[in-house]
Amino acid sequence: MDNSFCLEDVTILTDEQCGILYDMFNNLPLIADLTQADIFIDCLLNNQDAAIVVAEAKPCTTQSLYKNSVVGQIAYEDSEPGVLFSLKTGKPVIGSKGISQENVVMQQDIVPIKDSFHQTIAVLIKERDISQEILNEQKVKTLMNSKDNKEKDDVFQSVIVQEIHHRVKNNLQIITSLLRLQKRRCSSSSEAVEVLRDSISRISSMAIVHDYLAQHGIEKVDTKFVMEQISALLISLSNNQEKKFNVSVQGESLFLPSDITTSVVLVVNELVQNCIKHAFPDQQEGKIEINVNSRKQMAYITVKDNGQGLKEKRSDLKTSSLGLQLVEMLVEEKLQGDLSFFYSKRGTKVSLTFPISDKVM
Repeated sequence: MDNSFCLEDVTILTDEQCGILYDMFNNLPLIADLTQADIFIDCLLNNQDAAIVVAEAKPCTTQSLYKNSVVGQIAYEDSEPGVLFSLKTGKPVIGSKGISQENVVMQQDIVPIKDSFHQTIAVLIKERDISQEILNEQKVKTLMNSKDNKEKDDVFQSVIVQEIHHRVKNNLQIITSLLRLQKRRCSSSSEAVEVLRDSISRISSMAIVHDYLAQHGIEKVDTKFVMEQISALLISLSNNQEKKFNVSVQGESLFLPSDITTSVVLVVNELVQNCIKHAFPDQQEGKIEINVNSRKQMAYITVKDNGQGLKEKRSDLKTSSLGLQLVEMLVEEKLQGDLSFFYSKRGTKVSLTFPISDKVM
């Protein structure tokens, strides 16, 4: 959860009612991930004429609608009529559309939260980006007015492809949400937690590729852009409060077919994860750089860190690490490329080179 608020300071709720909400606060991140939406809890202020955001959670499984926290912000009836209506009547408001603070078209669903006496004490709000759905609806409307059969076929194909990728992304994100729930239940086993965390990062990386395709409706992916999103995801998944990691992506945009991109991002995911786990045992801060470039029909991607450097031989790492075995398989079988490791006291650098004869121009 991103943030929460002290209920006793701003509401007239009883201790029992506050306890109900505090228990809900802990579940908001899971709800956000599972629904792929921003989740908020609002309560009425003491004067009953406005509401206040007392808790929020941003999804890890998709892009949040908000850059900054909104906890503590006041919602008045003229700007949030659905919220005040639900708080005062105890009735849900489902499917209302609006514009977020970041000018994104969204759908807002509001359901009341009630105590044991069925008294409404707060509302749970879900806000989801529907801009792509609105765009698809507009495409279909335009299509229906067109007399060009080829244009109709092209638009239908584009919409269908986007919908397929959207559903695949949703299914992958539901899987990651279930794995997150399982990870919390395995907190007593550090090995199980690590295995589940690795699985979450791999599946989430694939979901990001499908999200890109669903948003753009084309079978090509800006690999550099996707890597930037994956880097941010890996930092959030590392969950290491004692160390600060910085992952930067440099170089040029490289548009590749989706199947090639998926293999590349899985390789980079494993390499960055390996840096986070092993490169900085005695350092409070770590820097990881990803560089993307191409020349003619060859792609060059490097991942380097400023850590202690790997002391084991590459052959030993291959047999001991499932992640690096996966990297070797993807590079050799899927990318038909080459992987090179360079070790020094200033860190480790891994260079990936592969042909891109089917590069999307």
